[in-house]
Amino acid sequence: MNWKLRLMWNTRSRILQKGLWAFFFLASLGLQAQDDLLSELEEESKPATEYTFATFKGTKVVNLQTNEMPGKGVLQYNILHRFGAFNQDFLYNFLGLDNAQVRLTLEYSPTEWFNFGVGHTGVNKVYDGFVKYRLLRQSKGEKNMPVSVTGFSSLYYSALRFNDDLPRNTSDRFSFVHELVIARKFSQNFSLEAVPTLVHFNLVETRADNNTIFAMGLAGRYKFTPLHAITVEYVHQLNPNSYSVPGSDDQNTYTNALSVGVDIETGGHVFQLFVTNAAGVAEPYVFARNQGSWADGDLHFGFNISRVFTLQKPKQAP
Repeated sequence: MNWKLRLMWNTRSRILQKGLWAFFFLASLGLQAQDDLLSELEEESKPATEYTFATFKGTKVVNLQTNEMPGKGVLQYNILHRFGAFNQDFLYNFLGLDNAQVRLTLEYSPTEWFNFGVGHTGVNKVYDGFVKYRLLRQSKGEKNMPVSVTGFSSLYYSALRFNDDLPRNTSDRFSFVHELVIARKFSQNFSLEAVPTLVHFNLVETRADNNTIFAMGLAGRYKFTPLHAITVEYVHQLNPNSYSVPGSDDQNTYTNALSVGVDIETGGHVFQLFVTNAAGVAEPYVFARNQGSWADGDLHFGFNISRVFTLQKPKQAP
């Protein structure tokens, strides 16, 4: 009889043990499912990251870079035009057109964060190559970033013939510009940027001149209609060089570039009209070798036009 009771007890124990294991197993599955559901709810409750776009409409304000660049797979062609100064026989020179200078650039963005291009300016026979790279992007939500930060680096080669017989090195023809664009879009209509800038010339006019010029650029944009915006740009040199005034023994300090303009959006074009005291178009000569003055009427009407071509269409979602 004892062995029968023992057998029944062992059988019940095994059944109870298996039941307990099954209970704990199902309970653990339930807890895991509950954790997964809570995790999903937490993910859904987190605000999605919203990136700011169109802080500035063009890739340049007037002379300064903006934080914008063409989208991935987009080729952009730019025409940058400066007429002659208002105070230099404006009517005789056909409203400055006879003394105009042009810069042409072509740039491409293989990714959303990197852009490269080449350019040519007629004055000083300058050829240049540049890269632009996005470091930070203004956003809100899960990722909160108050500003956009974009870097710009360029190299310039002047093919202009020297007017003396001194021995020259090829490196004497090179100059460089680096800009760090720190931009913020405060509202749908108002944006500002600060642009610490470095300009370096391998060759300067005298031994007393600085090869490297440090400058701070400031620019703003106010959109007053859906297709029009006012822009203002100023570049202040921290250690400017001087130049000899033709026909005298005087030395003048290179002036800071100030520009005021209007942006016009026209479909695939961005048309920028402006007045500036900077005669140059290539950045080194605008930021560090500008001789024009608003007070003296050394003003130039100009425009920038950009046209984009989509070479690589974004992939469609399945």
